[in-house]
Amino acid sequence: FLSVYFFSSIHAWRCQFLPAHAALMGQKMGKNKIDVAPAAPLTRNDVGHLSWQDQHSTVLQELLSMYDNSVKLLEDQYLYDQFRPSYFQDALTCTTPLVLFIGPFSAGKTTFINYLLGGDYLFTGPEPTTSRFTCVCYGNEVQQISGHILSSSSDMPFRGLQRFGHEFLEGFSGFQCPADVLKSITLVDTPGVLETADVHSRSYDYIEAMRWFVEHADLVFVLFDPSKLDAGAELRSLFTSALKGAESRVRIVLNKADSVGHHELMKVHGALFWNLSNLITTSEPPRVYVSSFWSKAYKPDTNHLLFETEKQALLYDMLYAVPLEALDRKVANLLRRAQMALIHACVLGTARMKLPAFFGKTKGKVKAIENLSQIYQEIQGKYKLPVVNFPAESEYKNFLAAHDLYDFPKLDQLEKKSGLIRKVQDLIGVQIPGLLRSISHNTIADPRQNRILLTMLERQEKQAAQNATHVKTDQHKNFLFAQAVAHMGKGSANPSLGGEPETTTAEPLRFAAVGAAVWG
Repeated sequence: FLSVYFFSSIHAWRCQFLPAHAALMGQKMGKNKIDVAPAAPLTRNDVGHLSWQDQHSTVLQELLSMYDNSVKLLEDQYLYDQFRPSYFQDALTCTTPLVLFIGPFSAGKTTFINYLLGGDYLFTGPEPTTSRFTCVCYGNEVQQISGHILSSSSDMPFRGLQRFGHEFLEGFSGFQCPADVLKSITLVDTPGVLETADVHSRSYDYIEAMRWFVEHADLVFVLFDPSKLDAGAELRSLFTSALKGAESRVRIVLNKADSVGHHELMKVHGALFWNLSNLITTSEPPRVYVSSFWSKAYKPDTNHLLFETEKQALLYDMLYAVPLEALDRKVANLLRRAQMALIHACVLGTARMKLPAFFGKTKGKVKAIENLSQIYQEIQGKYKLPVVNFPAESEYKNFLAAHDLYDFPKLDQLEKKSGLIRKVQDLIGVQIPGLLRSISHNTIADPRQNRILLTMLERQEKQAAQNATHVKTDQHKNFLFAQAVAHMGKGSANPSLGGEPETTTAEPLRFAAVGAAVWG
């Protein structure tokens, strides 16, 4: 009896005193351990009353929380960041959209950037002057930033550039200035495209570096000079590799348009499309802006109205449309990242489930790699994932050549233990779409009560009645006209002509008078 009383007293003390003591200690230390129900997913309606800066910060924090709490955990289980290296968190935390400028040497890229900044901050000249990547961002003071420092900062989305080596970072720099336009966007100036890449080789992979910038850019401008429209080998590689898949974000700029006359400008515009027709594979051509983007006045005898209209359209696209769509683009990027991480986990987790537990492990791994197409079909049917988004089988063959498939967890065991697959699916299907702009759905109207249909039928009936009235009126007028003509034809006969009716030169005038009287 004493033992039972003793243990029951201890149990009552643990149930009453320990939770209260833990809560008190948690409050003192600022770490209250009491569980709280999870907050509902953030929607666009929740941040509609906030300022633009508060909306931007709130949505970015929510996106980062979604990524860290579900997608990142699933990526760590199957080493997705080693499968496709990237600094995705840096891209989420980047507050301003990235605008990229590409083009041949002396096409006016740096001059265009100086025009946007409102001053000659970057050095320009008639000869090629830009031989490095320059990130232009906002700062209270004008200063240069080393590429090594810029690529090491977690506040900027450039840590992924470290994989291109020190030689690339030596040609990469940052520039800060207090220009108002940089509060909305970040500009990136690039080296001019070489026309003879075989002669002047670069010390780094230029196409891959451009591909990295294009993937992280919100808008890409490709500038051309009217006197330099030839597409060299490096420009072809740029369009077929770096810009492949990003055609919706590409804008073509025919700069220095006032350097040619009206007729020459039309020929240059056609020649530009002719040269790019073999490089752009999309059915819809990109938007082409034709103007001269610098602070100087337009040359005389050129189309000033066209140039100014094109300039205003470009500035609207860059300074208003792109920042306005930046948040939705980040939400869409997180959705795409979650889908790719889910596909990667399903592929490796399902392949791991098919491996033998004890004997024939080596043959089992080889067989699993050879049967990736069957695994793709199985995953597509089970998880409703689009097979067009699946990575190429060669990527997994290269990845599994460096990693042992037995090191990854089985998909069913991982789901039973942590439920990460279900969390990511909920993120893809519910939480992330809630952050996108809502789409209104209207109910289908009853066709029997559709006023539009009734109005159309009434209009057709009125039109038919009017047509019938016009037909009767026309028939009556034709009858009167025929009677008048018959009456006019009964003239006096001339005996010398065998009784034929007599006609005079006044007859056409009489016919005209009768027709005018009848037909009004």
